[in-house]
Amino acid sequence: MKSPAGIDTGLGADEQLARRRQDYWQSVSQWGRQLISCRLCRNLTMAAFVAILLIEFVILIPSYRNYEEDLLSQHAAMARQAITTYLATKPDDVTAESLQRVLGSSRVTGLELMVNDRWLRVGEPVTDAGDASGRLRDLPKPENQRLDLVWDSGQWLGDYPVRARVDITGVSGELTAFVLRILGLSLLIAVFVTVVTMAVVDRMMLSPLLRLRARILQAGGDAEHPMIYVREPERRDEFGEVEGAFNSMLEQNASYLNRLQSLNKRLDQLLMERTRSLKQTEQELQLRSLYDQLTGLANRNLFEERLTRFLAEAGGGEAMPSALVVLGLNDFQALNGLAGHETGDRVLQEIARRLAGFSREPGYVARLGGDVFGLLLTPHQGLKEDLLEADIAAVINACIAPVEVAGKQYQCDVSAGVALTPLDGNEAGVLLSHAEIAMHRAKKSTDSKVQFFASDLGEQIQRRQDMVKDLRSAIEKQQFELHYQPQFDRLRRCVGYEALLRWRHPELGTVSPAEFIPVAEEAGLIGPIGLWVIEQAVTTMKRWVDQGFSGRMAINISARQLADPSLVEHIRGVLGSHDLAPGYLELEITETALMEDVATALEILEGFRSLGVLLAVDDFGTGYSSLAYLKALPVKRIKIDRAFVTGLPDNEQDEVLCRTMITMAHSLGCEVIAEGVETEAQASWLATSGCDELQGFLLGPPAPDGYRSLQSMAR
Repeated sequence: MKSPAGIDTGLGADEQLARRRQDYWQSVSQWGRQLISCRLCRNLTMAAFVAILLIEFVILIPSYRNYEEDLLSQHAAMARQAITTYLATKPDDVTAESLQRVLGSSRVTGLELMVNDRWLRVGEPVTDAGDASGRLRDLPKPENQRLDLVWDSGQWLGDYPVRARVDITGVSGELTAFVLRILGLSLLIAVFVTVVTMAVVDRMMLSPLLRLRARILQAGGDAEHPMIYVREPERRDEFGEVEGAFNSMLEQNASYLNRLQSLNKRLDQLLMERTRSLKQTEQELQLRSLYDQLTGLANRNLFEERLTRFLAEAGGGEAMPSALVVLGLNDFQALNGLAGHETGDRVLQEIARRLAGFSREPGYVARLGGDVFGLLLTPHQGLKEDLLEADIAAVINACIAPVEVAGKQYQCDVSAGVALTPLDGNEAGVLLSHAEIAMHRAKKSTDSKVQFFASDLGEQIQRRQDMVKDLRSAIEKQQFELHYQPQFDRLRRCVGYEALLRWRHPELGTVSPAEFIPVAEEAGLIGPIGLWVIEQAVTTMKRWVDQGFSGRMAINISARQLADPSLVEHIRGVLGSHDLAPGYLELEITETALMEDVATALEILEGFRSLGVLLAVDDFGTGYSSLAYLKALPVKRIKIDRAFVTGLPDNEQDEVLCRTMITMAHSLGCEVIAEGVETEAQASWLATSGCDELQGFLLGPPAPDGYRSLQSMAR
């Protein structure tokens, strides 16, 4: 379509109208889908629709009843009008023929009049007439849509009571039409109100809610720019308050974001500072991983590294040997416990300083751990093969020289193990291990504080490894057994037994406890063996008690067992499971075991005392015990070692030592028992010197069932 000027104006009027209609219905359809998709709107509109229908139904019921009454009243009025007209125009006498005219001219189908005291009837019979002046809808309605009515005389009928049957055939149809009209109108009203409600809900709730939801989703997806989503509230109602709260939240988030950005900058600065600090710490840790912090000497790692480098540079054909010396302080734990850790640290620092004077290379002297030091003596330091022992002696003399701390002097005994290159190995780990083995041998030796590893020691190591393997097998196959040696008082009455462990090897026969017990302790096997001994000894003691024995059962406890905090609870459990009183059990602990860790030993011994178990110090006089500690220990009995009993009564030195130990023990409130009694002279001297109890082959050897053997000897 073109304008008069020839310019194209686009679509025609009809097409524009059709396009506007299409746009309108599209907008209406979109609005409807939007409302339907909203659960809140659906619930509100459905509730409004159902509520309106319920209200209309409530209104419909009385309206229906009233309309029915009106229709029946109309039919009754028409019948009354017909009868009234008849009576007004009737001839003198009322006859059936004249009454027929009423039936033909009205909806009356049956009529009865009282004439001369009798009923004159025409048409259908009136069977159940009701008062026409009452509520007609409550009257019974005979079949064929009829209504029976009665009018009393004296009203508008004069002296004629009348009963009539009225045809009400059209009433039900009119009522049905009335109900349909009311229902249609109610549905129309409900739809109209629902549509209005939907429009109001859309304007007042849905549209603002959707806009607010869109803002929330956008703000949630763009947390870095919260302020661009702040809008002035469109409403002054609750939705406006929600928008205001959302704006406040966005402003608060913006404030938090600014603070977070500031914190991030601060965190970046701290991270850079911490990185620099960590690098410095890493360097310090690297130094600490190579040097001992207390003494400043190289630690074990650096020592092995320097030793490996030295061996690689020296080669296997070195003419003059090098010596790796490992030194251990024998009684340092006791010094630490008596003088305190601070003093112990000062002693270690001084010994480290003295050792450092024997090495020009800082990595050739080290603290290997605890109170153990390592020193590499090389040919470049003037080491001569024939003067090697003299040089090592000089090192030891320097270490055992007294150390003065706070005006007091402290001295530690030193044991040294030596491994030579290339005789005892060409690898750092092997050489260091051999030197440590030699050092442990020196600690156990009573006459030499310096031990060389020597190549023939390999056979001893192999034998030890075989014994460890056999010990593990013995534990699994239960090759151990207990022998029980009786203990007597001065009147030769049996007061107890000592449980002694025996190992019957399937190939070697009986293995001496002095041979396998130290190996079991070093290999960490003494724990399960000791628990087995406790179990078997308590079981045997329970059986003897049931047979009438009233003495005690003594069990030896090793240093490894004494370091186990769970030992007290284990013994408590074993005694409880066998229903044996703790007073029947005595634990014998060596002086050396007590002095290894005094604090732990005291704690565990206190646990034994609270349990009620008796305690005794075994091999008294052979260790390094302190009288101060011995006084603090909760022990009841002290056992004199057989080494002091053997020379009695001829050896004067043994006499003096034994008498001194008996007197000292009694002064501490302890009883004394002497072991290794093999002659009557020994027994008599001990009894007259105040020794309380005796034990030895003279009185009774160890036997698998000591109580029965003693009874047999008594018989």
